[in-house]
Amino acid sequence: MRIGQTSIVNFLSEIATTALGFFATLYVARALGSQGDDVLGVYFVIVAVVIWLRVVGNLGLQTAVKKRLSEGVEQEKYLVAGVLLQGVLFLVLAVVLLAAEPLLSGYLRGVPVVVVVGLLFATGAFKFVAAALDGLDLVHVSSVLTPLERTVRSLIQIGAIFLGFALTGLFAGYAAGAVVAALAGTLYVSPSVSLPSREHLVDLLSYARYAWLTSLSGRAFASMDTLVLGLFVADGLIGVYEVSWNLASVLAVFGASIARSMFPAISELSSEARRDEVAGLVTDSIRFAGLLLVPGLVGAAILQGEVLRIYGPEFTKGGVVLVVLVAARLVYVYLQQFVNALNAINRPDLAFRVQGVFFASNLGLNVLLVALYGWVGAAVATATSALVGLAAGYTAIRSVLAVEMPTAELARQAGAAALMGGVVLAGKAALPRTLPVALGLVALGAAVYGLVIVGISPALRGVIRDNLPRVG
Repeated sequence: MRIGQTSIVNFLSEIATTALGFFATLYVARALGSQGDDVLGVYFVIVAVVIWLRVVGNLGLQTAVKKRLSEGVEQEKYLVAGVLLQGVLFLVLAVVLLAAEPLLSGYLRGVPVVVVVGLLFATGAFKFVAAALDGLDLVHVSSVLTPLERTVRSLIQIGAIFLGFALTGLFAGYAAGAVVAALAGTLYVSPSVSLPSREHLVDLLSYARYAWLTSLSGRAFASMDTLVLGLFVADGLIGVYEVSWNLASVLAVFGASIARSMFPAISELSSEARRDEVAGLVTDSIRFAGLLLVPGLVGAAILQGEVLRIYGPEFTKGGVVLVVLVAARLVYVYLQQFVNALNAINRPDLAFRVQGVFFASNLGLNVLLVALYGWVGAAVATATSALVGLAAGYTAIRSVLAVEMPTAELARQAGAAALMGGVVLAGKAALPRTLPVALGLVALGAAVYGLVIVGISPALRGVIRDNLPRVG
């Protein structure tokens, strides 16, 4: 399957996943009424804790497994070695968590630690299987698992809320979706088993010692703010913040799909020392990573309150936060391409340095700005640290690859987004401010941007032609 087609499959899967998550969150927020933001606030804090623990307990191992499997040498041994190491890491972390329950109960809002351990096991298994499939160049398969996981999760959560189980139902759905997706994914992993040697274990750990910070920094971008907000801000505001973050994340799925699809191809070319082709792929990833985020930022700035109102009137206060988080997502998606390429060309040491800069700035700014300015400070900290990381990532990638910045293409996207913004702004001024009108303006803006960017971008038209199904 061509890279473009793999990216499209992954993108469509992510869109389906995001849509399912959107409607599930919307139902929960509306079904719980005035308590919806509080319940979601507790849920999002626990989920953030679980994801952080998964990253810490993974120690970069999943990235190491993906890299070694993508090289096509002794895959069965590396896969078994990864499973063994992952199992040991999980057991150690589970014992530590259970022993520390008295210290954690306050921050966890009274949720039992055993629930956190169960969620950690389920989601960790799913992410390991997905990483293995990516390394085996089955990105299109692992992409389908994500909407499967979200479908199971959403159906159970909606059913539980309908039956009155609230927070317990949200956790049950979160765990069940991950377990079902993990089991489905194992059907596509090679069933052959070969015991690894000590060298395979050491090799994975050697790569993982650098890659762990990539995983940690990626999670810092996604939820460092949530963890810090849990110390300073009421649960209701955290719920609104996370809804705004999820909306911003909808626009980032295409860029993430590109990075995920590029990794096996860049890794293979790098192992064959085809550096010019590697640089070309990195340039292509930058060219299209912000294709949806650029117009999304303009649209969010114009329609912020109208879009958030769909969750309920109490969510409209997150308008400014939404705009800043979309900007953060736009910056981070380019950083993501640089770090992805560095890991794929077997330079996790450089990726480690880049992510170290990002992680330190993200943690420091979040603690400082949340303490001073609350949830708006969290959004600003996330965006600012993404800018710092982007500068470090650009410097690192240029030190090893002759990557060209596609400035003309980025300018075309900005121009198309500006034209779209003018149309949407005129419509907003002329029409009543109702939810149907807002949704109509979103659709109109998307249509205008799509037509304009396809019309003025030869590169995008070429990608579309190359990846259309061939007839005859």
